[in-house]
Amino acid sequence: MITFGVIDGLEAAEDLRVLRNECAEWMTRDTSQITPGQQRAFYEQKIATGKVEGFLMFDDEPVAYGLLIWDGEGRAWSSTGVRASRRGEGFGEAVTIENVRRAHARGVPMWAEVRQDNAGQQKICRRIGYQVTGTITRGGHVIDVMRCDKLAP
Repeated sequence: MITFGVIDGLEAAEDLRVLRNECAEWMTRDTSQITPGQQRAFYEQKIATGKVEGFLMFDDEPVAYGLLIWDGEGRAWSSTGVRASRRGEGFGEAVTIENVRRAHARGVPMWAEVRQDNAGQQKICRRIGYQVTGTITRGGHVIDVMRCDKLAP
């Protein structure tokens, strides 16, 4: 049974770190591996202060994560990832939809940067209602800047 849990302590933050490190190669910004100390600081400075909202998706174990990263303009940016051994089971779409729902519950659209070579996440975002608003290049990768105002039916 799929459940969601808020990242509300250091134990959950460590689960987030492990999942995020498995997904680092597909990140659009910092692709380095995060240490436990760096994760503790991220939790204390970002999650505990509300600058980032995070949750874990469970299927007996943590299988995915979602982050809403608030920028200085009040926009929510999406970061999601799925445990490498559990990809292809629908968790990517489920966690992406949950992230969008959480942003929309706060009354804002969800924004995302998705590498064009990340075919799986591109397909998910387009299917659920994201629209491309621009394209940027970072770290040698072409990235679509996307916005989701409404989930597709």
